[in-house]
Amino acid sequence: MSKKIWMVFAGSGVVVAAIGLSLSFFANTSSTQVTHQAPKVSTVNDRSGEQTVLANEITVFRSPNCGCCGLWIDHLEAAGFQVKDNVTENLESVKQQYDIPENLATCHTAVVAGYVIEGHVPVEDIQRLLAEKPAVAGLAVPGMPIGSPGMESGGYVETYTVFSFTEDGNTATFAEHS
Repeated sequence: MSKKIWMVFAGSGVVVAAIGLSLSFFANTSSTQVTHQAPKVSTVNDRSGEQTVLANEITVFRSPNCGCCGLWIDHLEAAGFQVKDNVTENLESVKQQYDIPENLATCHTAVVAGYVIEGHVPVEDIQRLLAEKPAVAGLAVPGMPIGSPGMESGGYVETYTVFSFTEDGNTATFAEHS
C-alpha cells in the first residue's frame, strides 16, 4: 500500500504535514528517468463518435523537490498514459528548450505528440488537444491552482484557465475549470 505525503518545506528541512493514500515523491537530486508503466493506448470519441487512438507516451520534466508533480503524473497514468519521468535540478533549461512563455512557466513541463504541456493541465484537456490537433505549441496552467490535478485539497477547486500558446508566445483560452 502506498501513501500520499503532503510536505511543508521549512528552510532546508522537510516536515511531513499529513499522510493520505498514494506516494508520489522522488528525493533523488540528480537527473534521473523513471518510466511508469500504463496501458498501451488511450482512446477518446471524436465529434463524429469515432474512437481516436491518442498518443500514449508523455515525457515529464520535474524537480526532485516537488510532490505535486508526482501527483499530476498519477493523474496521467490513471488516464492510460505511459509516463517517462525525468527528475532534474535544471528545469529552467527545459523551459528554454521548449520555449515556454515566462508568464506561463510553472513547476513541471511535459511533452506529448510534439505538444508542450506546462503545469497542472487536466488530462481531458490534453486528450482534447491530441484529438483536435490545433496549430499551437501546447497548453499551460499558470501557477498552481488548488483543485487542479495534483493540487487537490478536499472538494475545493479554484477557478482556473488552461491556455493554449503558440511558438511566438500568443495565448488563448483553451478551457475553463471551476
